[in-house]
Amino acid sequence: MAFQADSKKIAKNTIILYMRQVLIMVISLYTSRVVLQTLGADDYGIYNVVGGFVTMFNVISGAFTVAISRFMAYVIGEDNEEKVGELFSTALMVQCCMGLFIVLLLATVGVWYVTNIMVLPEGRTGAALWVLAFSAISFFINLISVPYNALIVAHEHMKAYAYIAIFEAIMKLLISFAIVVSPIDKLITYSFLTVLTAAIVRLCYSIYCNKNFTGCKFRLKVHRSMLKEMMSFVGWALLGNGAVVLRDQGTNIILNLFGGTTVNAARGIAQNVNNAVQSFVNNFMQATQPEITKLKATDQLAEMRTLIFRSCRVCYFLMLILSVPLIKNIDYVLEVWLGEVPAYTNLFVVFTLIDSLIAALNNPLLYGMLATGKIKTYEIVMSSMCILSIPINYCLLSLGITPVYVYIVIIIIRFLIMLSLVWQSKTYGLKWKDFILNVAARVIITTVICVVVAALVNFVFINIGFLKFLIETGIIVLLDGCMIFVVGFSGTERKTIISVIKIRILPKVLKN
Repeated sequence: MAFQADSKKIAKNTIILYMRQVLIMVISLYTSRVVLQTLGADDYGIYNVVGGFVTMFNVISGAFTVAISRFMAYVIGEDNEEKVGELFSTALMVQCCMGLFIVLLLATVGVWYVTNIMVLPEGRTGAALWVLAFSAISFFINLISVPYNALIVAHEHMKAYAYIAIFEAIMKLLISFAIVVSPIDKLITYSFLTVLTAAIVRLCYSIYCNKNFTGCKFRLKVHRSMLKEMMSFVGWALLGNGAVVLRDQGTNIILNLFGGTTVNAARGIAQNVNNAVQSFVNNFMQATQPEITKLKATDQLAEMRTLIFRSCRVCYFLMLILSVPLIKNIDYVLEVWLGEVPAYTNLFVVFTLIDSLIAALNNPLLYGMLATGKIKTYEIVMSSMCILSIPINYCLLSLGITPVYVYIVIIIIRFLIMLSLVWQSKTYGLKWKDFILNVAARVIITTVICVVVAALVNFVFINIGFLKFLIETGIIVLLDGCMIFVVGFSGTERKTIISVIKIRILPKVLKN
């Protein structure tokens, strides 16, 4: 059975996920403020440090999440309900076993770490142990939710996924109000209510999946062939995830060694800005990934390549239209946001956004590789390059070179990884010539035009101020958006965009 990629469905799902992201971001910002004020700096720090110790295991769970999501979309693309049920049961069994092992590890090594290694305020060891216990339970609950989440995303029921995520954010907001009036230890109360929220959200996913999908009936059976294939995939994905974590932590340590905590603070701020911008791009890829995998499952490789090329450009342009005005006004934005800006922060943000622009091109190519299941070569090349950046950056900084060059090395390596991805994408018929014509050429020309537009706008608005920033940003986004529409997209894609606006968006706007 042929699978038909639906551009309108991708657009609809992307809009739904965008709305979800904006709401969650607003709620989360306010929730974090209330929780910090209520718990105080010490207890809030305890929660984050202990919780951070637990989330270290996300390196393992993240590899399983990628594998389950890929295999789920693949078997759904094959339209094989029996295989979906087998995969669901196998995945849930694996997640349960892995979760119990990690919880046991936290109950032994974790307790030892909290009581003997961690530096805590006097009298707060007991509360920290409660946080560890509740964090471990929450981790387990979130882990066994992965197969349910994968089912929803693979079936492209993004509206339900968005509603449940918004419900979770609202629950966390209510928790922040509840701990204000709690007569019990506020840190312990907050940890307990967080676990309760995770359990309720897990129940919501379970109810929705059981009501809407036939493939989520759990059976106490592991399908060995499927498990073997999944574990092989997980092993290579784990290598890549581990290398990325090692690169990030190694970079932090090196920057601290040569630049001190101020440089670490600048890097942390740059990552926060980048994460906020990148979250919008990730929403598009979350809506697109199932379509790419389903096309591979039905051997529609030409359609798959077309979707990957289109996704590369859309991801890049989404990142570009947000990054250009931000890069241009970075000093003003940081000053308004932070007041006192650590040294190098502006340059770190700029280079981090440039790195993410290249990553935006990489992601659809990567999802194409994941769809084929042949990720061994990619993971070896990518992990080797990531780890290689650590000694290179150490040598550069030991020579007295500015910390900014750390990011230049990261950008060069990111570009080399992209070239490696294009080369390895020959497994599904992607050619260099097609990538250059359909992606690289349009991206380079559009980027040059957008940068020139931003520079010209800068000559018109000379005074610095909030009103100037808003007007200038609006003009840049509008003009760059027009340039992207005209130069960045093909004639067919422009017609599709106009059709979506006319049929789906414009009637709703006029109705309201």
